Amino acid sequence: MKRFIFLIIFLCASFHLFPQYSVTGGNGIPHVAEEDVRNHLKVYLLNSLQGAQISFTSAGSELHNWYKYKEKALEASPVACVQNGNTSWITDIEDECGYFTGSPTDPETYFIWIADYSLYVPRFFSLEVQEEEDKCSFLKITADVEAEPIVYYLPSGAPVNLARNYHLKYHTQKWDEDMLAFLPQSVDLELKGIITEITIDAPLANTDFTLTGDDFAGHFGMEQTIRSAEYQAIAVEAHGKAVTDKEHADNEVHNSGTVLGGSAPIDYTFTAYANEPVAAFYIWKVMERDSITGAMSTLLRYTDKVLRRTFDREGTFVVQLEVIDSKSVCVDTTQIFPISIGRTYIKIPRAFSPGSSIGINDELKIAYTSITSFKASIFNRWGKLLYQWTDPSKGWDGRVSGKFVPTGAYYIIVEYTNSRGEKCTVSQDVNILRAKE
Repeated sequence: MKRFIFLIIFLCASFHLFPQYSVTGGNGIPHVAEEDVRNHLKVYLLNSLQGAQISFTSAGSELHNWYKYKEKALEASPVACVQNGNTSWITDIEDECGYFTGSPTDPETYFIWIADYSLYVPRFFSLEVQEEEDKCSFLKITADVEAEPIVYYLPSGAPVNLARNYHLKYHTQKWDEDMLAFLPQSVDLELKGIITEITIDAPLANTDFTLTGDDFAGHFGMEQTIRSAEYQAIAVEAHGKAVTDKEHADNEVHNSGTVLGGSAPIDYTFTAYANEPVAAFYIWKVMERDSITGAMSTLLRYTDKVLRRTFDREGTFVVQLEVIDSKSVCVDTTQIFPISIGRTYIKIPRAFSPGSSIGINDELKIAYTSITSFKASIFNRWGKLLYQWTDPSKGWDGRVSGKFVPTGAYYIIVEYTNSRGEKCTVSQDVNILRAKE
């Protein structure tokens, strides 16, 4: 424990004795605009150099030698300082000048670069919105900004252009999949360097654009701002949702993948969503693909946000949503719903065993796909009608008047309408089996 405490005391003492610079003066608090750890350099911006001062505190009380340089630290010239104990300071600070104490070749030497930011405050003259060729997707924002470059020099003499950051702010809408709604969104784009033009995604709401900056001006409370005229949005973004409340029966054969459709008849409700009030017109198209040529033909065109449609025949269909802005300039047709309706399939079991093995083949159910009308009739060997049902998802439990019929052969006739609208009939023998007791 004693060794651990000693280590902490040593680290704390080292921290306090580490050489430090302090920069004060000007209007407001000087701002560290860049810190280059590799080159032991900090770039300070001051809002005017009135009353500017740089102080230096060393670990010991040795005499401090101050220097300044314009480009290379090796070409620095001495600067007069005042020293009291282990702290010294200099005044008469110059713009675009580097300062340091010690030797420029000593790896322990640290450097300070000073720039009077009041001489470099950007000026904004105009901010305009220009529509691109693909104006439904992109906008071009052009800015007339005047900003003198702020250049500092590394101790080696290499010039570096200090990056300025600006902010372009505007409003749009953003789709929220969970809420099924477009929500207002504020956009704040950080722009690095002097920006004359920038291309952005076309906003989905009427908005003006505001350019502010740079960040250094913001630090000193001198942030410049310019605002464009209001832009009338034309870009539209469409989203759609298809919902069915149909639950396929356990004896109904259907596709279980992600493709919409399955076994007919099936009802769908299609709902459109878009960035209103920019989006104003909604058009649903129901199309069918020709099974031979592959060509698409339009079956229905419906102008509303909600479309309800029953698919009761086999085929490949496409439901497409079109959303158009109020000026009829932009259209979004990206929302497409492929729907595959299977052709009619029907299979009657040859035998079942009611009252013999509960839950296992104890009910006569017909496997089917895409049947739009149905009636099944059971007859005994003498042609007497024993049972009848009209729901294909149901079946026969082998009982008549609550009692199981005897084992043996029975006859079933199924009348149905297939997925092409054709009336069909199929019949066959069905054997009732029962295990011997």
